[in-house]
Amino acid sequence: LFRIEGGYGVHPRWSDVVRKGKMRAYVSRVIQPEEYEKLTDAELFEIIEKGLYVNEAVADGEFRHKRSAEYLERALYVCPFCGLSELESHKDTVTCKKCGRRVRYLPTKELAGVGFDFPHRFVADWYDAQTDFINALDVTQLVNEPLYREHAALYEVIPCKRKNLLAKDVEISLYGDRITLLRDGECQEFRFDDLVTLTVLGKNKLNLYHGDALWQIKGGKRFNALKYVHIYHRAKNIAKGEENAKFLGL
Repeated sequence: LFRIEGGYGVHPRWSDVVRKGKMRAYVSRVIQPEEYEKLTDAELFEIIEKGLYVNEAVADGEFRHKRSAEYLERALYVCPFCGLSELESHKDTVTCKKCGRRVRYLPTKELAGVGFDFPHRFVADWYDAQTDFINALDVTQLVNEPLYREHAALYEVIPCKRKNLLAKDVEISLYGDRITLLRDGECQEFRFDDLVTLTVLGKNKLNLYHGDALWQIKGGKRFNALKYVHIYHRAKNIAKGEENAKFLGL
């Protein structure tokens, strides 16, 4: 089992830059055949989890870059004060576009409000609060006005073969029960009940699986694909009668 420590501090998935800081990688455990052949799947899985697990939500070093908060809005879209919102990052700060509050991303990976007390110490804490917010949201009532409206490119993907550009600029609207795409004056609707699933690919791409077709939405650098997956899974959980389910696809 090969454990990597400090990887989040050096290069979090939502960022485009590598920070200056210490990272460590090493073999944390060797499981010999004579050991694992006696284990159940559950026992082996528990050993693997323990051998690979790293808690990066700790101030265990400094990771420096002048653009340390860019592009945090790829991962976060819920403001602790405004609820569903849009964030915009610049250098080491991220700003809620609704309330204007600014949060600084420190070299220690900690978060600090600019001129106010911010309730979350690490991005992981903020992310957990975000999923809790969505899991308490009755998205079935949010179907009349779009929760988000933005622009992106639209592709048709032929798996393992090619990707065809259908439109450079489509207007995407996210509702509590569907996604609509407006291009060339025509509206295409993807109801959650008809979608097989949604996935995030890379940092700013959203895949929609609809029947045998695979559509890909590729946004700009600040595009948050995650919110679509979260809202979709929340709606599906409610439809299945699993209002208390926590899993939101990621």
